Amino acid sequence: MKRTAPPSPGRPNAPASAWWDPRAPFLPCALLLLAARAIFWLNLPSANEDAYITFRYARNLVRGLGPVFNPGERVLGYTSPLWMAWNALGIALVKDPIVWSRATTVALELGALYVIVRALEAHAGRLAAWSFGVFYGAWTFFAATAVSGMENSAVFALLALAAYAAVHRSAWTGPLLGALALSRPEGVVLAFVIALFAGWRDRIVGLAIAALGLGALAKYYGSPVPQSVIAKAAVYGTPGPWAGRHWWEWISPVALGRWPVTSEGGLLFAIATVTAPAFVAGLMGLARRWREARMLVALCLAGLSVWVGYAAVVVAYFSWYLVLPLGTAAVLAAAGLPRIARGRWLPVSLLLFVLGTWTVEPALYTGRAYSEFESFGKAARVLGLNSNPGQSVFLEPIGMVGWSCKLRIIDEIGLVSPEVAERRKGGDGWFTDVVEKERPDWLVTRRGVLEGPSGESFAGRGRPFRSDAERAALLAAYHPMALIHSEAGDQAIEIRGLVLPTHPVTPEADAPPHP
Repeated sequence: MKRTAPPSPGRPNAPASAWWDPRAPFLPCALLLLAARAIFWLNLPSANEDAYITFRYARNLVRGLGPVFNPGERVLGYTSPLWMAWNALGIALVKDPIVWSRATTVALELGALYVIVRALEAHAGRLAAWSFGVFYGAWTFFAATAVSGMENSAVFALLALAAYAAVHRSAWTGPLLGALALSRPEGVVLAFVIALFAGWRDRIVGLAIAALGLGALAKYYGSPVPQSVIAKAAVYGTPGPWAGRHWWEWISPVALGRWPVTSEGGLLFAIATVTAPAFVAGLMGLARRWREARMLVALCLAGLSVWVGYAAVVVAYFSWYLVLPLGTAAVLAAAGLPRIARGRWLPVSLLLFVLGTWTVEPALYTGRAYSEFESFGKAARVLGLNSNPGQSVFLEPIGMVGWSCKLRIIDEIGLVSPEVAERRKGGDGWFTDVVEKERPDWLVTRRGVLEGPSGESFAGRGRPFRSDAERAALLAAYHPMALIHSEAGDQAIEIRGLVLPTHPVTPEADAPPHP
């Protein structure tokens, strides 16, 4: 009788290695992931500006005010009900949502790394598993976003865990599907696709959890659709799929009339001549072997569905949104790399490229964080020391100011102020009309908006003033108090007040914002 040779560790369908094996992909890549996150954890002064929006909702919930940004105003201004509730739990347990969000995100990432690496090793080979593990663990963008306080890294990890649970018929499948549906607006699409690979019982459990959550949101806020989605669509618009190519031009080896316009896209484009064919090879390989590699197929199909949606409706680019498209692309490119690489030279070159980014890329993310802190954090400290509880402020950067100050927030985009988003659809003069109606005690906005010759909006459609004369008449009632981060020119933050304190205090910001 002829003996059958055992499967090679580097061959598809080989059994995945034990997690504790130091020669296998998971453990070294997990240590790499932890080291990368630790570096950014120690070097970023605060969470992302937008994360503090969710943190304020969570803190108000813990304080008994309900899940609101401004007490008494029921506006669904956060994008992730799951993340808001999770951070409320963190505030109740450990007080600090930054530590809580970072630690739990990294824990979820380790789980995602484990299930994806094992699936790639079993169905695409050990090189594929190593490729994804190193990229996911060491790519600076993933590391920086994981400690940003935003939910996107946790959502991608949740997607991977839900796909694994669904294919393996785990008892956790239903709860994970429900959690995924409540993780973000696009989480409903992710959960729907993963549910196609789950059993009927799990689908029913997931649907019941999602329905309860969305129903509770609809009852409390009047709609389960986040105001942030409505406001951004109204303010930023949807100019068409070609304008949305910033979501995918970095995976194309051909320049499409321009170099990629985003910082992350520009760096990824440098290796597109390798990642593009690997991506296509991975897509074709998983399509041919979808019955055996169902976990990877489920994950990638869900991720691709949302990725195409981002590009089709031209979702406004915020760097943290890239986690899902890039994570999906990384899985597919890793699965296809063994099909296009012969020998060790190409994988070694890619490894050196990834490691080499650490000589330049950390400065991008620490620079962004310190710039936010210098502008928004300092503005929060100035307002906190000079304002009185119950006063109101009209501003665009609402995260750090909202977290630090007991002020009623009226925001320029309309994330927590639906009337502002509605007015901005009416065109020019929206700033004047909102201020005349609300009569806020404080104005905090870009210097270029208040003093620049053009009077253009910092973000979105519609000029804030109909004329320079209108602007001058409106601002005559507001006294300049502080100019924050003046070296930023028109992007500097200017603070004006209806009535200034007798002895206004404008200290340097020397610590991250605190409640």
